[in-house]
Amino acid sequence: MMDFNQSGPQTNAGLSSEARHNVERLKECMQGRMESVLSYLLPAGKVRSGKFYVGDVQGNPGDSMEVELTGPKAGMWFDHATGQGSDIIELWAVVRHLDTRRDFPKILDEIANWLGEAPQAMRPKPNRKSPPTDDLGPYTGKWDYFNKDGQLICCMYRYDLPNGKKTYRPYDVKTGKKQDPEGFWPLYHQPKMAGIRDIVFVEGEKCADALLSVGIVAATSMHGAKAPVKKTDWSPLVGKNLLIWPDKDKVGWDYAVNVAHAALQAGALSVAILVPPGDKPKKWDAADAVAEGMNIHEFMANAERQVMQHAFSASVTTLATALPAPRFDLLDWTFDRFLGPPPERKWLVRGVLPLAVPGMVAAIGGAGKSMLLMDLVVKTASVVPGMSMPPRAMGGQLEPEVGTAVMLTAEDDQAEVHRRLHGLSPQLNNHARLIVLPLPNVGGAMPLVSAGRDGPVLTEEFDRLRNSLSVIRDLRLLVFDPLQSFTGADVNADPAAGTLFFAALGRLAAETGATVLSTHHFRKAGRSPIVTAQDARESIRGTTALVDSGRWSYALWSVEENEAEKICQNMNIRFKRDSVFRGAVVKSNWPTDKTVRVYVRDPSTGLLMDRTTDLHVMTTPEHELADLLVNAIKQASENGRPFTHTGGPGVFRQRNRLPAVFHNISRTRIEALVQQLMNERPPRLVKGMATGSHEPKWLDVPNGLFANGCGEFVHGADNVER
Repeated sequence: MMDFNQSGPQTNAGLSSEARHNVERLKECMQGRMESVLSYLLPAGKVRSGKFYVGDVQGNPGDSMEVELTGPKAGMWFDHATGQGSDIIELWAVVRHLDTRRDFPKILDEIANWLGEAPQAMRPKPNRKSPPTDDLGPYTGKWDYFNKDGQLICCMYRYDLPNGKKTYRPYDVKTGKKQDPEGFWPLYHQPKMAGIRDIVFVEGEKCADALLSVGIVAATSMHGAKAPVKKTDWSPLVGKNLLIWPDKDKVGWDYAVNVAHAALQAGALSVAILVPPGDKPKKWDAADAVAEGMNIHEFMANAERQVMQHAFSASVTTLATALPAPRFDLLDWTFDRFLGPPPERKWLVRGVLPLAVPGMVAAIGGAGKSMLLMDLVVKTASVVPGMSMPPRAMGGQLEPEVGTAVMLTAEDDQAEVHRRLHGLSPQLNNHARLIVLPLPNVGGAMPLVSAGRDGPVLTEEFDRLRNSLSVIRDLRLLVFDPLQSFTGADVNADPAAGTLFFAALGRLAAETGATVLSTHHFRKAGRSPIVTAQDARESIRGTTALVDSGRWSYALWSVEENEAEKICQNMNIRFKRDSVFRGAVVKSNWPTDKTVRVYVRDPSTGLLMDRTTDLHVMTTPEHELADLLVNAIKQASENGRPFTHTGGPGVFRQRNRLPAVFHNISRTRIEALVQQLMNERPPRLVKGMATGSHEPKWLDVPNGLFANGCGEFVHGADNVER
């Protein structure tokens, strides 16, 4: 077997000395950036114990193939599964599906372009005797800036002047000019930051390189303390824990504070500024610490620091001795997490409103959406374990899970909240499970989003609220009423503000596991009435981003007067204007019950009551109800979960297992209908027995298993008593 670690490139044969020199020069450049090259070619690979491992040359995950990263063999690779191997140029060709004999010039041009060099035909012959010079003389330092893919963007050159001062000049690779790169400026060591959670930020490339030499990934911005915040691309810091190590002077500290603000704005998880030791001289920095032989890891773990908050104020800081624990590790979220059967969706309102999602309820002003959501909050807090018939809301039945419900209302004061709750007559086993906060009594509106200098931003109020909610371990529902009182940005006109607001609600939902809802208004009525659920969705006030950013939206809209009169007539109630509405789920990111429901206002409380089932019952012929009941009883018997006529397992007590049309029918009517079906000749329902029993009590159809005395119960049946 050939030892590829000893072989040279197999493509140099027949090349001129100048061409061979060009190949060796490109290879040297690639060896100096080997980790970036490999990350570009084979992004699924991993660095471990000083080597690069990947599954194969196709880039599949694994460790059958290894590549040397450092030393004279840097770039030499060998695939233990296939026995193949060679140098880095051959690897480039294989990965790019090129032939080294036929496509060799193209391969070299590709590599040169990736390195940010001009094509060979345009490249001047290098002067290998002295470094490049310009009007400042030879440069004394050079640092390369790459993008996240390892592509060279620019170079920063240092020049030491005759007067003892130093100066820096950038070189834009794209334009070939001595100028800053076009667009946003990259961060130094950007490719090395990929997959790293904890990053140190310093002032200057020399400090970043010094820390890297002791195994710490460090970054800096172009031009250091003179870097304009708006010109730098801070996005590589998203999701990072950042420790800023400033130079020990006022300029260094001011630079650190500016970096902290920019990092938090960009989405860093946590940011802290290391406080330089008091016994160190002015301008002392990370490079000095490395040069002194200091134990850098121990120093960073124990040094005093100031933890920066999202308030973006250097005065609002907290002392800490370590970076906060990261919120997540991307490497913990590989496909292994998603193998096997998926978890069942959890609901607040069964089939209608899931848990742990952000959404809104929208309607015209005065429709009663605030009261409707207060009713939902009350019912959520009133659920007790083992309820056979949990309360209904929003067109569905609440899941019988115990939890806390919180409502923040910005329009109603304590007295009005008291009156509304009194009208709803909550029946609570635990008063602590219902929390209603009237903001007029605690300082007014609570903006979670505000308009910042560079766009909408989250506020201190948002962070305070998160902290308050974190102590409620069983939170199931959180309501903000109304939406506009919880944002200082124009969510109706600015798509970014609407998106950020619902991103904030989504974060609360994800962290607490609760459903998070806000109320909102329709646009002013136009000429065309709202007839369908789609009409209602399009009538929600604000940009489309406002509706699209939420994961669930419910709308309530008025019913035209003549139709409302007919509904009231069918239900034998007195008609009043603005007393009948329709409502439905108009947006959801999963299958839900989108039935358009009928709501009628309760004259005593003002609450919109879902009367869809009542209206259905009143308008459904008796023979259709009888057919539905017979089919339900037959199915229950066949499934080993039969009903009795009365009692605990009776059709009334177990009506939650019947079609929805029976859920609001009285005990007398349901039991009378069963009796009627048993009295018919021939009977449509009979009482039967289970196997081994001598007492006929279980409802069944003639010739059914229980009717013939051989029925078998299924263990775990819903509250079926034997």
